[in-house]
Amino acid sequence: MNDTTFARRRPRDFDGSSSAEAAVFAATEKLLAQTSLQDLTVAQVIAEAGVSRANFYHYFANKFDVLIALLRRLLDESYSEAGPWTGTPGRARAQRMGSSLDNTLRMWQDHGPMIGAVIEHMHSRPTVGAAWQQVFDRFVASVAEQIEFERSQGRAPDGPDARTLAAMLVGAAERTFYVAFRGLDPRLGGITEVAGPVSAVTETAIYARVTDAPPPELASEVARLSAPQVDGTTARGLLDALRALLDEHPLADVSVGMVLERAKVSRASFYFYFRNIEDAFTVLFQEAAVQIVDGMAALTEIGPADGARMRELVARWLDGPDSAVIRNAVHTWPRLTGLRAAYLDAMNAMETRLEAALEVQRARGVVPAETPAPEYAAVLLWTIDRTVAGWYAGEAWLDDRDTVSDAVARLLTAALFGQISHS
Repeated sequence: MNDTTFARRRPRDFDGSSSAEAAVFAATEKLLAQTSLQDLTVAQVIAEAGVSRANFYHYFANKFDVLIALLRRLLDESYSEAGPWTGTPGRARAQRMGSSLDNTLRMWQDHGPMIGAVIEHMHSRPTVGAAWQQVFDRFVASVAEQIEFERSQGRAPDGPDARTLAAMLVGAAERTFYVAFRGLDPRLGGITEVAGPVSAVTETAIYARVTDAPPPELASEVARLSAPQVDGTTARGLLDALRALLDEHPLADVSVGMVLERAKVSRASFYFYFRNIEDAFTVLFQEAAVQIVDGMAALTEIGPADGARMRELVARWLDGPDSAVIRNAVHTWPRLTGLRAAYLDAMNAMETRLEAALEVQRARGVVPAETPAPEYAAVLLWTIDRTVAGWYAGEAWLDDRDTVSDAVARLLTAALFGQISHS
């Protein structure tokens, strides 16, 4: 992938070392620690940096161009040719991959607001996503090669496609550090506490050998969500119109006017029920989330040998009847505050159910218990969340439904029925 993919063409090449660029970089990082990228304006950056508008636009097309340049500079500094993707597969590379989590932690500590902004916009701004995907792909290729090596040596069992599994695991670290940095999941604590649970899920995904054990038995009332009450046929008609539009357009492109035209109602009717499009979409997501959380009850019925049922469960998450709603939710929840609360409620309910299932299996001696169940369940669910986001975005190695369903199903099976062995 060529570097010119990520930057507009300029009168001449710049290496990021000019005083004006350095001032813009410093100003942007400072401001991102105080406000979100969507609320940040070029005027604020110019004022903080002390450069002219003409000077800013000589180097950058917009604030996203600045973000991409910051990201590329950070990755060049943090992941050099001595990164975890270098060398041949084996123990030495495995050790470098482990130490790369420490490097990732330092990146988040030093540049968390900027990295968070990248993750929040990578599925809505193609240039941001392409810049992030470049380094993501390097990690995926290296981890996949290591997985294949471990399998060839008999230390890891055969499993899902190595590149798909690697993409899931690289995404697990990305999403978990993000959620911990933003303080969005109380099970995870801060960013200094997540490397252990991420490593534990990685070990399970690569090395766990599934045992013959009964599925966990949980009370049916564990971690249920309530669907929001929608009163009146007009409100239902507006929601149905929005749902239909989401099959044709991303949420960001849907306006109140489009919903009114599709539903054939007045503007006053819309605002009687909803404050804005995000408010209406949040109701749609909450309805879909009830079905997803309730569907996780199947985890208490599926045994280790019933892979087909597990894959069917996962496939419903990927392209079930609410797929347009889930696709938009999984890509936009970090940026939309109202939706974010509903999304985190759903994640908490799923984590609670999975945590309870893990505790049952650990009490039986079925699965290892070194990592506390709350942290382990959280990383596992955020791994799946990031995988689903990648599937809906058509990311490399996550773009085939059957392959992704198989990989996620195997990960869940390994988490509930797996024993770790490196022999």
